[in-house]
Amino acid sequence: MHLRQLEYLSALAREQHFARAAAACHASQPALSEGIRRLEADLGVQIVRRSRSFEGFTPEGERVVFWARQIL
Repeated sequence: MHLRQLEYLSALAREQHFARAAAACHASQPALSEGIRRLEADLGVQIVRRSRSFEGFTPEGERVVFWARQIL
């Protein structure tokens, strides 16, 4: 787990949109998505509900977002 991944997650929570979160982090949308996928793999839980777009956070994801904000 890297601080950058937590920054991506925090930006996604704030923006509620992958592309806007990526822009806020000065990253590409694929880089942000991959960073969050790696965070999910590291933690062993699904954080983000996805379909074709951002659909919100899972209950576990809500806890991780809270935790990430506290760290940052």
